[in-house]
Amino acid sequence: MKYLPFEDFEIHTTLTSDEVYYRLRAAVDTERKWLIFTNKPFWGEVDRRDFRIWRATWWNRNIGPMVFGKIWSEDSGCCVVTRMRMPWFGFLFYSLAFGFIWLSFFMGHANLVVQKIQTGIWQVESLGDWLLNVVLYIVFVSSIYLMSVGIFKKEVRRVRDYLLWMWQADKENIVYRDEFLGISEPQIIKVLFLITLVVPLGWIVFSLTRWYFVP
Repeated sequence: MKYLPFEDFEIHTTLTSDEVYYRLRAAVDTERKWLIFTNKPFWGEVDRRDFRIWRATWWNRNIGPMVFGKIWSEDSGCCVVTRMRMPWFGFLFYSLAFGFIWLSFFMGHANLVVQKIQTGIWQVESLGDWLLNVVLYIVFVSSIYLMSVGIFKKEVRRVRDYLLWMWQADKENIVYRDEFLGISEPQIIKVLFLITLVVPLGWIVFSLTRWYFVP
C-alpha cells in the first residue's frame, strides 16, 4: 500500500526454506538488548515456519514496522509471505490525533455553515484569515502524516531491502498484496473520505433541525 501504514508482500527466492531460516536466525536477537550490546539488525522470534521481528532501534516499538512472516517451500526455492504493521500503540495514537484534527477542521466549517444559515449573513469576514487557517491546517496535518506514516514507510523500505539482500532476491522477486482485511487501499481511502463528508453533513442537518423545531 502506498499511503496507509500496512505492507503485505511475498518474497520469492531460490534459497531453500532452511537457508532462509538460518540466515534470518543469524540476523535476529531473541532477547531485547541495548543497542550497544548487539550487532544484529533485528530482534524478535524466529522458527522454521514463522517469524516476528523488529528492527533493532530504540524507538522502533512505537512507529517502526512489526514484521510478521511465514516461510513456505516451493519447487524452485521458497516463498516468504511478509506482513508489516505499525505497532498498535503508535497506530492508535497517530490515528486518533490525525482523525481528531481532520474532523475538527470540517466540523468547524460545518458549524460555520449552520451559523450562516441561521443568521442569513453569508459574507466572509476575513478571507485572508480563512486562507491562513487552511494553510496552517494543511501544514499541521501533513506534519502528523510524515511523522507517522512517512517514517513507517521509510523503515519498511529499509527492512524490505535488507531482507532481499539477505535472501539473495531482487525487487522483481516481490509480489505485492495491496489489500488489508480483503479491502483494497483505494476502497479504504474512499470510505475515509465518505465518513469525512457524512459526519459534518449529518451535524449540519441535526443542528438545523434542532434549531427549527426546538423553540
